[in-house]
Amino acid sequence: MVNSPYRSPTYYELPAPPELDWRPYRPASYFAYREEWRRRGAAADPGVFPLHLDLDPTNRCNLRCPMCPRTYYLSQGQTEWAPQGLGDLDFALAESLIKGGASQGLQSIKLNFLGEPLLYPRLVDLVALAAQAGLWVMLNTNAVALTENLGRELLLAGLTDIFFSFDSPYPQEYEAIRVGASYERVLSNIRAFMATKESLGLKAVQTRASLVLPEAALSRERLKADYTRLFRDLKVAEIGFGLPTVMGRDYSSLNPPTFTCPDLYRRVFVFQDGVYGPCCGDWARRIDLGSLQDGRSLQEVWLGQEYAQLRAAHQKGDFRAIAACRGCSVPYLSTVTM
Repeated sequence: MVNSPYRSPTYYELPAPPELDWRPYRPASYFAYREEWRRRGAAADPGVFPLHLDLDPTNRCNLRCPMCPRTYYLSQGQTEWAPQGLGDLDFALAESLIKGGASQGLQSIKLNFLGEPLLYPRLVDLVALAAQAGLWVMLNTNAVALTENLGRELLLAGLTDIFFSFDSPYPQEYEAIRVGASYERVLSNIRAFMATKESLGLKAVQTRASLVLPEAALSRERLKADYTRLFRDLKVAEIGFGLPTVMGRDYSSLNPPTFTCPDLYRRVFVFQDGVYGPCCGDWARRIDLGSLQDGRSLQEVWLGQEYAQLRAAHQKGDFRAIAACRGCSVPYLSTVTM
């Protein structure tokens, strides 16, 4: 297997070196799933059921990072992203989604969106539920609450992929971005997690550290080199660099003339209160796909009129007519040099 750096819209990733590569330890079914993921996006084919579910266990967070949409909405006093306030996902709703989805073709789940998943009281149970259903179980975390014991429980429950959001290799800069976090403490948490993973012999578990590059970095190359060195020393497999989205900006005039979002054909989002969403950019819930509370099943939403209209608009080049898509940076950033 050949490893090479690759770009996805708004994102660049350095893959794992051979000694840290998790791919050789995964079964053929994983690569079949990833090929179907690629194919659906390229062919604009939604199939009959989503491949992936992004499920937000909680919309609470322990940090106030300036580039985060959650921080932006709180600062603006906007409540569309959390109309019922702060809270946690009903476990019974999650159970029905996961078990029902796995029986119909769901392949993977990522347990976070706008909140910090480690704050969810039953996160270990949620990971175990998804793993026992046969799903690849992923989560993004700021790692502030990642105790050694919690890390071990998550790994033993069946967590397959963990992505650390850590936005600078330099202590002062990190703490200015990750407001409320301690550089040394979080690095210690990640170090302990990596040691636990190694002691358990879980070579198939993917680990990744990523940062959002500042818009005006004095030396992005130096920043990326220092960041890579820091996390390679911790034996984190993948190193990722993302591009920033400016909250509140209308990207219509910046976007290319045509763009078909591949995520409309492979993944769906469910917010902490059971409301469905089509993508990671519709934080303000401008696209109404219904709710679990209304009795709408995941398949009904996936094959429903609202999703069909979204896909048709993208295929016809009319994505700028959709308010949520006008605020999306992905089409624009996919044309920008990292």
